[in-house]
Amino acid sequence: MKRLMLRLTFTVLGIMLTVNASAKTIVTDGLVSYWTFDRNTINGRTVADVWGENDATIVGNPTITSGYLKHGIKLDGVGDYVSLPNVGNFGSQIGPYTFEAWFKTSYKESWSAIFKVTELPCDRNNAGHGILINATWNIRINGVIETEKDAIMTQISIKKGGNRCFGSSSVREKAISDGEWHHIVWTSRPPDKVELGKGCVLPRAYFDMELVIGGGLVCTSSNNIRPYTEPIYLGAVNDLGKALGFFQGVFDEVRIYDRALTEEEVIRNYQSGIGLSVEPIQKLSTVWGALKTKR
Repeated sequence: MKRLMLRLTFTVLGIMLTVNASAKTIVTDGLVSYWTFDRNTINGRTVADVWGENDATIVGNPTITSGYLKHGIKLDGVGDYVSLPNVGNFGSQIGPYTFEAWFKTSYKESWSAIFKVTELPCDRNNAGHGILINATWNIRINGVIETEKDAIMTQISIKKGGNRCFGSSSVREKAISDGEWHHIVWTSRPPDKVELGKGCVLPRAYFDMELVIGGGLVCTSSNNIRPYTEPIYLGAVNDLGKALGFFQGVFDEVRIYDRALTEEEVIRNYQSGIGLSVEPIQKLSTVWGALKTKR
């Protein structure tokens, strides 16, 4: 009996160590909005913000399916998307922020959007702010966006007075459309050096914990910077109010922060297998309690 209990003890300890890696809750410092897309958070076309008060709106006829955690929302690539409110620094594009999401797709026949917003005067081909997949831009044809399979494209454009727009785009090849779950994080913050901070931002993109785009400053005069005001279309481009570039696949665990997550925090959120829940830990405590009772 003692030998059996010893084996059970080591088994449970092994489970505890394994679960502990995925039982971390997500970072909540600076968290503004969180859409889990779990079935019980959706009422009609309204998706509840489980952290803040910024409920999202479903457009089209997406379905609720198995997600990375619990449930996710499946978009058809034709007319489905989720309209997220213009939230905090991320919505305005003024100040530090983080956008984070899990997604899964196998479609790569044409480029599509994780999200993107264009507003006057940042409404040209290679303008606006967002993340496109299976996309690149052709500098020889006025920055026209073209399809490039398994590539991530980030765009950041600063709206200025006098009908001016200043921006930057980056492209990195990655196996995106493989039918597997992937974690994308997009952050922006002022640079560390105070003397460079005025009018400069440091954008970074992480893909499955790896820094894939970052290091280059985007700088402009800080005078007359204007905020973006349009909602963010998750799974489409909001092009002056018109939706295009529809995403075909599943989204889950979408979060927005009013600060740039550190690399360590990005890793923590990637490794979290419970979001805000503590259910796995509770279940493990129950198992351990039952074993002690049997002794």
